Amino acid sequence: MNLRVINPAFIEAMQRRGIDINKASPDDMRSYVCGQCHGEYYFEPESKKAVFPWDKGMLPEQMYAYYQEKPAGFDQDWLHPDSQAKMLKAQHPEFETWSGGVHGKSGVSCADCHMPYMRKQGQKYTSHWVTSPMRLTKESCMPCHTQSEAWLLDRVKTIQNNAWQLQRAAGQTVARAHEVIGKAGAVTKANQAELDKARELVRKAQWFWDIVAAENSMGFHNPDQVLNTLGRSIDMAHQAIATANRAAGTSF
Repeated sequence: MNLRVINPAFIEAMQRRGIDINKASPDDMRSYVCGQCHGEYYFEPESKKAVFPWDKGMLPEQMYAYYQEKPAGFDQDWLHPDSQAKMLKAQHPEFETWSGGVHGKSGVSCADCHMPYMRKQGQKYTSHWVTSPMRLTKESCMPCHTQSEAWLLDRVKTIQNNAWQLQRAAGQTVARAHEVIGKAGAVTKANQAELDKARELVRKAQWFWDIVAAENSMGFHNPDQVLNTLGRSIDMAHQAIATANRAAGTSF
């Protein structure tokens, strides 16, 4: 009945960060057992070994910088058919996003919210219904928060609605950037060096969008970081559009 971490990629990534899983506290383990699957990873091209890209840190910028060094020859997940940009695909980065948020930094574990403590006939136990805290607000939220359930639910929905609106705007702007780069690339005399800059900008813009879109809290795990990430995604996508038009002398 002990909590266990068995994913080699997670164990190795934490070791590289100076964290020994074997010395983790029970509270830490209540997040590590979730984080070993709910995190960003890639496969090394030759060995097909799974690796968590945390050597430089867990922020979107830091993980992107890690990928820029082409670890073990890994260069891309896929090639975008319109822009011909070498793209990265984010995988459900809940652990990374939560780690930098107010709950993660305050020592609130994944299980505290998603598998809260319950009481029945005088016994205390951990719920094994792994679900949204919004379904069990009293057990998940109110041990720490003194506000009413209605207030807490409204706060969650406000955060998620704000994140959704900006995520949609970012996604649409990134999509337009791919389209513009594709059109600019078809111009015979387009400046290839400038087009490459535009491709790098849209690659990073989409990574910043996807690190939010692929994460399953719609901003709640780390609202400040998520809104910052999406704002930067929109900015980089606009830069990509401007750079592509400059490369081709167009105004797509």
